[in-house]
Amino acid sequence: MKFNITLVPPDQEEEISFSIHKMTQHISEIVKMLSEENEYVETEKNKLPNHFIGKVDETFYKVNVKDIFYFESIDRRIFFYTEKKSYEINEKLYVLEEMLSQADFVRISKSMLLNINKIYSFSPTFSGNLEALLLNKEKVVISRRYVSVLKKQLGMGES
Repeated sequence: MKFNITLVPPDQEEEISFSIHKMTQHISEIVKMLSEENEYVETEKNKLPNHFIGKVDETFYKVNVKDIFYFESIDRRIFFYTEKKSYEINEKLYVLEEMLSQADFVRISKSMLLNINKIYSFSPTFSGNLEALLLNKEKVVISRRYVSVLKKQLGMGES
C-alpha cells in the first residue's frame, strides 16, 4: 500500500482520499475515526452528521451523535434524547433515518429511531414486540414489525 502526504497551507481545506479495491471493515473504521474531527463524512448514499443542533426552550445546543439515545416523533414534532435531556430538532424522521443509516441508528417503530449502541438489554413481550432497556435505564418498545431489522443490525441474523 502506498501513502501520499502533502502539507497544505492553513487557509486551504484539508482533504483525504482513498483509492481502494473494495470497502472493508478496516477502511470503514478509519473513515469513522477521521469523521469524528469533521462535521460530515461523504459516503456513497449520504452524509453522516457528527452532531445535531437541538433546542430546549429558546436555547440551542450542539449535541454529538454518539450521545443521542434515540429520536422520537411526537405530535408531528421531532425530539432527540441523550442520557438526561431531550431536545427538539427541525427535521423529519424519515430524513434522519436516511441520514443515520450508516451510523448505528435503526428504526424500531413508526415514530422512533434508536441508537443500537445505547441498548443495555432487550427481551420479548407477550405481544411479539421487544422491550429494550437502554444504558440510561429507560425502556423503549421495539415494534414486532422492526424486530428482524434490529436483530440483523445487531448481527443476530434476520430471525
